[in-house]
Amino acid sequence: MRGRVVALLLALLALGGCGASASPAPARGAGPAAASAAPAPVARESSSSPPPSPRPPSPTPPATPAPSATLAPAAPAPAFSYPIGLPGRLLGDGFFIRHGAGTENTWYNPGHWHTGEDWYAQEGETAGAHVYAAAAGTVVYVGANYPGRVVIVRHADDLFSMYGHLDPAVAVARGQQVARGQLLGTVLRRDDGRAPSHLHFEIRTFLMAREVNGAAPRYRFRCGRNCPPGPGYWPIRAPDVPADLGWRTPVHVIAGRMFPPRAPAPPGAAAVASKPISHSVTLWSAPPEDARRTALGELQLRPGERFELLGVRAGPEDARGTSAMAYELWYRIRLPDGQDGWVQAAIPAPFETGGDGRPSSVYFNLIPFALPVAM
Repeated sequence: MRGRVVALLLALLALGGCGASASPAPARGAGPAAASAAPAPVARESSSSPPPSPRPPSPTPPATPAPSATLAPAAPAPAFSYPIGLPGRLLGDGFFIRHGAGTENTWYNPGHWHTGEDWYAQEGETAGAHVYAAAAGTVVYVGANYPGRVVIVRHADDLFSMYGHLDPAVAVARGQQVARGQLLGTVLRRDDGRAPSHLHFEIRTFLMAREVNGAAPRYRFRCGRNCPPGPGYWPIRAPDVPADLGWRTPVHVIAGRMFPPRAPAPPGAAAVASKPISHSVTLWSAPPEDARRTALGELQLRPGERFELLGVRAGPEDARGTSAMAYELWYRIRLPDGQDGWVQAAIPAPFETGGDGRPSSVYFNLIPFALPVAM
């Protein structure tokens, strides 16, 4: 009897050993991917999707997965972008230039050319709007009472951007490196009764110029001698215009330098502004300087609709026109049906006019698809 019990116990132990070797328990902490030898699927799948059917392993698996046919070359990040925006929206969207660079500001300083662009919200209060670096560079000035603080960024030895009427709580310090689209501060809420809240934005080739804002300013302005922000205006009676002294048309600089000259096509994207000034624009076969261009039809503008941006045509950086008519900004876009053509992205408008009745304001129908950097 005792021998039979021992034999039975030996048989049970043998059966238990076979079961353990046939289905080993996964290592503690290992997930399903570690327990399976099959490669993970390339396409994204919902967590509720059933797992793929098991397949026998390939005897000669490829060293690298084949590229997806649906992936397009990534567009380069823009090097320049508009200097103002609202969180979660494209930079520049929802704003317009109340009076542009080189135009006369008759409501505040008649008889003087404006040296920069005044950016205003199309609706509501501009105070509190976020102000961003137009391009990468080094902060070389923070200070003044313009009113409000002024920030100046050097992008190259001969290229500076200036941001005026900022709230005193600026987000950067002198000597700091900034990226394109990095937050500099917010627009000052003004209660001085002199002007509504807005961003005064300049791009120029100098930080200090002897006759403008250096040791011997040619004309007296509130800023005074050796004052980096400068006057903000230039007398119409002067023999030169702001472009002759180094001020540039910011919209032209941003558009012309946004993408590298040999950027892959398409270099980016453009979206219809949330409040375009036009309900439709004409689609042209070529930009305006081509006398042989023809109209291809009318494009209905639907706020937020996005198009591939195939090319940009901007006016000269040192535009010497003295009204908003000197602003030239055209985009070559591709429509969803594959057709492409040129459309006018920035439109001179008579919201504000100079003493001669010519427009000094600029609105946008299309906005380049650029967002602030993630900080």
